[in-house]
Amino acid sequence: MKREHVKKLPKIELHCHLDGSIRPETLRKIAEPQGIVLPADDVQLKNLLVAPIDCQNLNQYLERFDLVLSCLQTETALKAAAFDIISQAAEENIRYIEVRFAPSLHTQKGLSLPKIVTAVLAGLTCGQEKFGVKSNALLCGMRHEEISDIEKIVHLAKEFQTAGIVGFDLAGNELDFPPYTFEETLGLVNQLNMPLTLHAGECGCGKNVADAIHLGAKRIGHGIAVKDTPEYFSLLKDNNILIEMCPTSNFQTKTVTKLADYPFKTFLDAGIKVCINTDNRTVSNTSLTDEYMKLYEWYGITYADMEQFNHNAVNGAFISEKEKQLLHEYLTTNY
Repeated sequence: MKREHVKKLPKIELHCHLDGSIRPETLRKIAEPQGIVLPADDVQLKNLLVAPIDCQNLNQYLERFDLVLSCLQTETALKAAAFDIISQAAEENIRYIEVRFAPSLHTQKGLSLPKIVTAVLAGLTCGQEKFGVKSNALLCGMRHEEISDIEKIVHLAKEFQTAGIVGFDLAGNELDFPPYTFEETLGLVNQLNMPLTLHAGECGCGKNVADAIHLGAKRIGHGIAVKDTPEYFSLLKDNNILIEMCPTSNFQTKTVTKLADYPFKTFLDAGIKVCINTDNRTVSNTSLTDEYMKLYEWYGITYADMEQFNHNAVNGAFISEKEKQLLHEYLTTNY
């Protein structure tokens, strides 16, 4: 597979975090009017934003978000950040992207939750108008927060369901807050008919993936740990669950430490559906093109495989059947 061709082919991305994907030069533009001082040296700034290839653990990876979040506390900043992601998506011909973010992380300067969501959606809309990339957003509840606060985010997602918020997710500390901690909250999500994708199996517990499915998740963010519990493979297959794989990120956060342990082929061989994603473009210093090229180098995937992963993403996307049909046709024509 040739990088230039992979970059030009149409792609779909379902797992991309807003705060982990802002270009350093955009962050400068956002920080300056707020009086936030960033290192003048570009290399120094990049080192603060990009996680080491060899992180010690997930926490070292997550430290990279602190500086970015301090800049994303105004409507103007949030709008610019969302627009920036769409401009990046356009550069590599991503035709549809779902951008996820946790509104509660953007309230430090007093912004209301609805204003935060409105600002992000405005940025996505501007990006769509300028670059033609269709996008929607997913709201994340942070696992360490109070259940009542997470439920506010669920209601917020419902409130904006016709305006571009298409699903709900739980992100953050999976180890200490496994899926069943949120049984009632996720019951509320299902009751409100909000599509659900959950981060699960990013730390070493395959049972979390099974529990997430039992609690209503239609897609699983990462899902890597389920490789060690093959007894759950049929649950994933029978429920047509899509695993949102993020290869670069999974190695950085030590979800796996060597290629032999990465379950990409295991999932494919078991008939489990996967799609390919960046997770955090800036923190992982990656693009969707990079992710596909890695899979080509590691496993020798073909353009036909790439097309299939993108069809899988369309099928798992939280959009109407009509929109799916158009994307499927576009992929088929262009591959």
